[in-house]
Amino acid sequence: MDNILVVTTFHEPGLVSYGQRMLDTFSKQVDKRIKLVCYAEDCNPVNPDPEQIKIVNQKHLDHLLKFKETWKDTPKANGKCPWPERRPRDWHKEFKWDAVRFANKVYAVFDAYYQNKEDLIVWMDADTVCHSPISYEKFESFFKPRTWLSYLGRAHKWPECGFYGIRKSVAGGNEFIAEFKRVYDDADNGIFRMEEWHDSFVFNEVLKGMRHQYPDINDLSGHLVKGEGHPLINTELGAYFDHLKGDRKDQGISKRKDLFKLRDEDYWKDVK
Repeated sequence: MDNILVVTTFHEPGLVSYGQRMLDTFSKQVDKRIKLVCYAEDCNPVNPDPEQIKIVNQKHLDHLLKFKETWKDTPKANGKCPWPERRPRDWHKEFKWDAVRFANKVYAVFDAYYQNKEDLIVWMDADTVCHSPISYEKFESFFKPRTWLSYLGRAHKWPECGFYGIRKSVAGGNEFIAEFKRVYDDADNGIFRMEEWHDSFVFNEVLKGMRHQYPDINDLSGHLVKGEGHPLINTELGAYFDHLKGDRKDQGISKRKDLFKLRDEDYWKDVK
């Protein structure tokens, strides 16, 4: 049964910088039984395979539009730390408090989860390159059947939320998504009661509150990465995918120093 849906989103600058490449490489390399829904923010990507990929105009996401309209003029929701005296080392790192920016991502996940029939909903950042062919069976193997969540953990730090999968049919999946969505929909009693509110921090806070009751989760990388790091390419996922975090987009491939050990796939032979 074809039961996997991958989700991503990007805006116009992202489309030009990395988004179109993601769509093109997904279409070329990923098993056609795995579908992709892309939420396009004020842009018009070329769909390389309408049978596999669905493009959705982000303007159809009413809950996202409501969130952005509600908080668009509120500094704390747009990157301004509300208590810099409490965060003397990092108050200037605006991404940590940019709820409006990261709402695009989480509301895409919420919509895909509730509006589609597939059991396994997989988030994949749009700055991901699908560099080598991957079968349905291999892709599915990254998500253990009796776990409701598979994700890229980092010890002593919030997860790397460029890639994760949630299974509806296992207890914990529906409960997690419901609470994840609630803390955004009711932000005053949700994300704004946390220390930070970028999506990875919020994801981790919700997970911490649920993992005792729903312990069936699969951390793909927590044993590899402690603190800062580039988990995806150092797991088995790196045999098929690259994640162009940050300035890696400029060179079009991750860096040699990101790898804990050199990989032997053809894609990685030219890494510098």
